[in-house]
Amino acid sequence: MTHTVFKPKLLALLLTASGLLSACGGGGGSASAIPTTNVVSSGTISGLGSIIVNGIRYETVGANVLDADDGSTAITTPLRIGMTVSVEQNGTDPITLRPIAGKILVQSGIHGVASYAGNSLTVAGLPVTTDTSTILLDANGVVTSLAALNNLNVEVYGLPQADGSFLATLIEAEVGPHAVQVVGTVQSINTGTQTLVLGTSATPITIDYTSITPPTGLVAGAVVVVKSSATTTANTYAANSLQIRSATASTYTSYASNYSGTTRVASERNELYGAVSDKASTSSGGNVTGCTFRIQGIQVQASSAALCSSIANGTYVEAKGTLSNGVLNATKIEFEGSTSNGYSDDWNDSDSDGLHHRSLSTLNTASELQANRSFEIYGELSCSALNVGCTLTRGAVIYTADMSTARWDDYQSIVNGYVEAKGYLTGNTFKVIKIEAKDRRYGSGHGDDD
Repeated sequence: MTHTVFKPKLLALLLTASGLLSACGGGGGSASAIPTTNVVSSGTISGLGSIIVNGIRYETVGANVLDADDGSTAITTPLRIGMTVSVEQNGTDPITLRPIAGKILVQSGIHGVASYAGNSLTVAGLPVTTDTSTILLDANGVVTSLAALNNLNVEVYGLPQADGSFLATLIEAEVGPHAVQVVGTVQSINTGTQTLVLGTSATPITIDYTSITPPTGLVAGAVVVVKSSATTTANTYAANSLQIRSATASTYTSYASNYSGTTRVASERNELYGAVSDKASTSSGGNVTGCTFRIQGIQVQASSAALCSSIANGTYVEAKGTLSNGVLNATKIEFEGSTSNGYSDDWNDSDSDGLHHRSLSTLNTASELQANRSFEIYGELSCSALNVGCTLTRGAVIYTADMSTARWDDYQSIVNGYVEAKGYLTGNTFKVIKIEAKDRRYGSGHGDDD
């Protein structure tokens, strides 16, 4: 994946849009302000089941997901929390009232070999910093560690800093060697030798751009993306292309300040919408204290034994909390219908079990279900014939897929394969509203969060 060039007028629009957008409600159907058609919003993805960017949840099935650098190369792997993107809205869903993403431009990061030693990380020679919210994934999309990524080819999404460092929001391993791409803030420029320096004073790298025509506005302080033909780490790279991503690193300060969930509550900055898989109880001293499970491939930790007894694989859940070391520590969970065990914690967490809980209202009609239980999943479709006898497999959960009224995006109808589907649960059946074929671009298994 590669990155876009932000022209000055577009950059101003992106910054203005990200500052003006207000929150959109979650799957419970409550919604505040929704951005207008064709608004462009740029930021870091904070939630899945659709995607959430700058506190707005966008529906993504049918969106043109493209490489931001050239605006035309299709990106078919799942969108993940931590990716930096620009979203162009194309209308509003008439039933869910959620904004529809017409175009999603994925802004790629640093490509290169990771070197991790003594708690210091560099990728392609550039210094990369991480914190507990950075998501680390192996080549199969499974949460891993920095030590396990050492000496592997990786892609690093994140936020260039003014001091030349790069704050990673997502690091994922890549299969096989790839050409080096570096992203960072220009620390100094020598127009005579046509070289510039990226990185920090302690860990600098030099870019030689003598073989290309530099873009207008190339000055110290600008954030650039540089492609090279090198596949190994070096102190100097010859640029095959050099583009200005932003006139200043403050663009990415705005990304960080607008990183939030739809409620804009600090303890709910990350959100996951979808069905539970891989549920397991957690215990202490022989007593069940809570549970872990996965939504959209991300592990969730819930601290209430009573609430966890009401959750099963396949249950539709909206979990809100904060990510730490690849795990969402849930502070609020919402799910459909009444519970069978009598658990009825109120909105203010009266029993102090650490979780707010809400049972969403009972719904009766297909329109109500679609409006309030709609989410999007990546999974394997298997049908006995086109739209007949279908199942959708996501992680450990197999859904019966009702395709009777499904609309195939771009008429890419398939019987078996990897898809992204929008729909809602009725019992154990996933009612598919809209569906599109996807590819696994990096080999078997990679690209599926599970």
